[in-house]
Amino acid sequence: MKRFILLAAVLAVCAPFATAQSRFDLHEVRWTLRPDPSGESIAMSMRLAPLHERERLVLRLPLWRPGSYRYASYERRLSGLRAVDQDGVERAILSLDPRTWEVDTRGAAALTVTYACDSDNEAESGATPAVHLHAPSVFLYADDTLPLSQSLRFELPPGWDVASGHRPDPLEPGAVRAPDYDVLVDCPILLGELERSTFTSHGKPFEVVLAGKRPGADQFSREEWLRKLSAIVDAAYDVVGDFPFERYVFLFVFSDIGGGYGLEHLNSTTIEFNHQAVRSGQLEGLESVTAHEFFHLWNVKRIRPQPLGPFDYSSDVRTKDLWWLEGVTSYYADVILQRAGLRGPDGDWFYAAQAGNFRNLRQEPGYLQLSPERASWTVWEEDAHPYISYYDQGQALGLALDLQIRIHTQNRRSLDDVVRFLHRWVRYPEPGYREGDLERAIHAVTGWDCAAFFDRHVSGLLDLPWGEIAPAAGLSLVDRTAGEPYLGFGMDDEQRLRVGSEGVMFDAGLRDGDRLRRLAGVDIEDRADLRRVLGTLTPSAGADVVVERDGAVLELSVPVRERTQHLFQLSADPAAPPECRAIAEGVVRGIPAGV
Repeated sequence: MKRFILLAAVLAVCAPFATAQSRFDLHEVRWTLRPDPSGESIAMSMRLAPLHERERLVLRLPLWRPGSYRYASYERRLSGLRAVDQDGVERAILSLDPRTWEVDTRGAAALTVTYACDSDNEAESGATPAVHLHAPSVFLYADDTLPLSQSLRFELPPGWDVASGHRPDPLEPGAVRAPDYDVLVDCPILLGELERSTFTSHGKPFEVVLAGKRPGADQFSREEWLRKLSAIVDAAYDVVGDFPFERYVFLFVFSDIGGGYGLEHLNSTTIEFNHQAVRSGQLEGLESVTAHEFFHLWNVKRIRPQPLGPFDYSSDVRTKDLWWLEGVTSYYADVILQRAGLRGPDGDWFYAAQAGNFRNLRQEPGYLQLSPERASWTVWEEDAHPYISYYDQGQALGLALDLQIRIHTQNRRSLDDVVRFLHRWVRYPEPGYREGDLERAIHAVTGWDCAAFFDRHVSGLLDLPWGEIAPAAGLSLVDRTAGEPYLGFGMDDEQRLRVGSEGVMFDAGLRDGDRLRRLAGVDIEDRADLRRVLGTLTPSAGADVVVERDGAVLELSVPVRERTQHLFQLSADPAAPPECRAIAEGVVRGIPAGV
């Protein structure tokens, strides 16, 4: 949310930083961040040396941030842009477009650029602020500064702390350093009141930082959460067999966000999650997003196609492989949770979760209309085609590929082996893999010629052949359609209805925000009650509804319609041949082990 700041406050935070500087290295950019004690703005200082006899310098703010494939409007949060030379003389700035500025640098040996960025305080009212900085939204760049070393120091209010995945600057105590702009903006930063914990896995240190509306220890056990994190980390290590970092930082922000989200980084992740869900012990979603983002440190950050690094921040960057980068990562999030022992001792949960994902996929309007490759490529074109999730597509493909590889190799190889091979082959920070390399990697590791599979199901629109895959992998399959009663409204956790401004339910008298009290003569207290009663209704008949609106109780009759439900279930088949059962068991147990 954009916050209003008084003009005087803006002028204060945008006042030029002191121009007296220590020796300036011509091969680096030096940054200083000074948060306002309110947590609502950050004063930024960028000190650099233009190229010799340069007349102008063009500064930009990124159009997007890696990992989030949509256009951003970060310039709306920036204000008070100024530039002074080494003598403190102000330099003219020309705005070329909302996120690009040209600075007059004629005769300047060095330049200090200052500006302010709005920030969001996620802490409780009255507490020390907690500020989460998405680095691409606050750091300017010039084309010539992208490869330069970047030094960053913080001038913090009393009682504030800072956490990030950045390495300490060996030349300046308290500062951090990145080798280039890509790494600078890859690392998110937490500022304010922070709570820290540590653990170790396979000889590597892990730091866990909590910020924002943090639950109390009686609501959220830190010891139990560290145990779960350690289990997730260990299970992920067993998939790839390598931790390609010196240390790793988990940054958790608890806020009022609906649900939660995360973003991947080279040696850290930032995860924002609803604090009320955590306080009530609903941790499954937090565990899932954590496993997903952690696996990204390999898949996306290191196993990546060539367009995804070094980055072009001035334009949309497209790849056909988001189904692999995001969807297969979602598949491995479930693999990791299962193998970590966080989802039961057998594979019941795992295969039910994969079946649930495929059911959701089949309900999406773009199912079998947009291929996984096309959905990946056109992600920037919102509303240009029927909705389809490349996450869901890729997760289904991840399971299908894993099972197919095991079937074709008699369970001697798995998708795990392909991930390990790709990690060694791509060899970050060298350029990423090329188009077609995923197929080549699978063939190189397993001997399976998967070209026809990719033609049909990755670049093509054919449905996955579960009828062939499931029995060969020791799985029981239910795949059919059936009619079910349908009312056409949604209900949230407080029994408030979502009806819309038109349609059958609106015409029957229901309105958004009505609280559902009774349906077909049965009291409704939660969504489980609603689902249970809905299953007893008869399509084409009517149902009596009692709702509360503005303190009044209304009795209405609404029509019951029928919609087609796609039933899709996967479970281990105890009657399958032993060699087939071994495949289903191997997925959830991590067999065969890495080679």
